[in-house]
Amino acid sequence: MQSNRQDDLSFQMRIPAKKCFTNNVMLTLEGICDHFCFTETSRDRIKKALDAALSNTIELFYQNKSGLFDLRFSIYKNKLMISIEDFTLSLKGENDTDSSVTNDENVRNMLKTVEEFTDGISFSDKKGRNACYSMAFNIAYMEEAI
Repeated sequence: MQSNRQDDLSFQMRIPAKKCFTNNVMLTLEGICDHFCFTETSRDRIKKALDAALSNTIELFYQNKSGLFDLRFSIYKNKLMISIEDFTLSLKGENDTDSSVTNDENVRNMLKTVEEFTDGISFSDKKGRNACYSMAFNIAYMEEAI
């Protein structure tokens, strides 16, 4: 096993909050999984959680609005943390008066389907953002090739 790894990772990316851009995130995640030799079980679990979290957030907040996702991938020892912050872009002519839909309870309810794939979700309250949360994953590594 790769228990004596020396390389940890911290990586950030920003994408528009549109479904067509989530493929870029999944490709980035695939590269991280390849680099660190995650097992297929770990990969599948992380992919399902991340795809569902992004898709659900887009569905909840960005059907008629523009926004961005800030994502942070951090690996330390046997734990992967993925932090997701999203925020609405107020463009000229867009109505931003319906802030009641973007409360903490709606975000928590939206992530209930994601929680089963993670080893924990933590929420953060940051003003000016619709959702801010981190997903933790305990990682299993493939054995090194002989």
